[in-house]
Amino acid sequence: MSDRSEAELIRALTRAADAAPEPVGDLLGTIDRRRRRRTRRRVQSALAVAGVVAVICGGTAVARGVFSNRGGEGQILAKTTATADASARPTGAEEPGKIAVRPAAEVWPAAVTKIPAKAADGWKYRPITGLSATELLLTAESSFEKAGRLEVYDTATRKSTVLADMPAPEGVKGYYAQDVEVGAEYIAWWGETPNNSDKWADFWVVPRTGGTAKRVGEVTGDLSRVERIGVAADSVVWSVIDGGIYRMPLTGGSPEKIEGTDGLHLMSWPWAADVAQEAGEDWEKNQTKVVNVEEGIIGNVDAPDGVQGLRCGEVWCYGKEKEAVMVQGTGGLERKTLPGLSSMGGERPLAREFGFFGVSGVVGRDAQGEEIEDAQVPLGVVYDPETGTMAGIGKRDRSGGGSYGTGTSSSPTSIVYWDEDERQVEECKMVDAESVPRPSGAPAPTGKTRSCTTTQKGGGKELTVVNLLAVP
Repeated sequence: MSDRSEAELIRALTRAADAAPEPVGDLLGTIDRRRRRRTRRRVQSALAVAGVVAVICGGTAVARGVFSNRGGEGQILAKTTATADASARPTGAEEPGKIAVRPAAEVWPAAVTKIPAKAADGWKYRPITGLSATELLLTAESSFEKAGRLEVYDTATRKSTVLADMPAPEGVKGYYAQDVEVGAEYIAWWGETPNNSDKWADFWVVPRTGGTAKRVGEVTGDLSRVERIGVAADSVVWSVIDGGIYRMPLTGGSPEKIEGTDGLHLMSWPWAADVAQEAGEDWEKNQTKVVNVEEGIIGNVDAPDGVQGLRCGEVWCYGKEKEAVMVQGTGGLERKTLPGLSSMGGERPLAREFGFFGVSGVVGRDAQGEEIEDAQVPLGVVYDPETGTMAGIGKRDRSGGGSYGTGTSSSPTSIVYWDEDERQVEECKMVDAESVPRPSGAPAPTGKTRSCTTTQKGGGKELTVVNLLAVP
């Protein structure tokens, strides 16, 4: 996996900031979540050292779900940082395009529950996905992003059961388990050494009923640039960043490329697409195919004019149309727009092809022109394409900020979660403008500029979890 220079990183951030929709800016929305893992961790560390998010020049920074891979650096939950006091009274009219969304707990009460944030031994839980309407698959982390075991939490009995340990391979330093995937018979995951330059990855499986994890094998070079994984009855499968799908027998052996998968990217085995599913430099490119790799069935996607970033599952597609989200069937039927929501080039569909979008809490501006956030507006919206139902997720604190996370499964997760007791405390000060990162070759600014840091406080006891497998 090739690294980029710090100058290129700054340019990527600048491009993302320029492309972000107003008033919700996504400074990281066009940075690939997996394509440049070490680069992303540098972004993560720069913006979020010790739980602090920096906002320069009073702008709004939004980082939604882009820090999912494990490497021991950065934040657990995505951060939304407000820049104005939500209690201030607006001086102008309400921002256009606002939508009213009820909380998920009101819309789908059976799907929302609270779980402990930590196991009995103090290891922190990170949700992966739902196994059923009442069973949640979790990793337990001994330290930040260091997954050490799989557990199943039963929301009916309020009890957790250890499914398997997640060991590191012998003799491998700096190893971190990455995304987990649930199959019909097995649960699989892959790992890498993300903080060094090795082009290397390995794969593990454990029976879905639990037991001792088995290391299937390892890959090097371009085959180690894992994008997503799947697990079939007899093999682990994965797609690589540049496209192409490979398999390795569960009994071990050499990897082989699956015939006819050039340029394809896994969505959820056996389904694949002809564009990467993650946010990246080419996120505006529209998907044109939905492919069943096992059966060799190819379905064409009807991409309407003016839509960007069209991403489809087996049945439904989502894209960006002007300042709204567009949803349609893969064949172009049942097309509609969802004004007031933003895909920001970063949010991927959830399980059951539910959509997941950002929503602005801005209701006006104060006398200084700063945005005013409504603390009652959710941080994000989950959308059911079958019924047209929308449900709000996350909780803004009084400043309008907040955080949420999505499950770390490789295929679309059924889980969105947040910590309702967490709050953000913002402090601002004037700093030398020349200390602010700038694109390579740009002239050094002079004078002072406003720099704000938002520190995470509180929380850590319970997580509020929405499990879409429990939605009627």
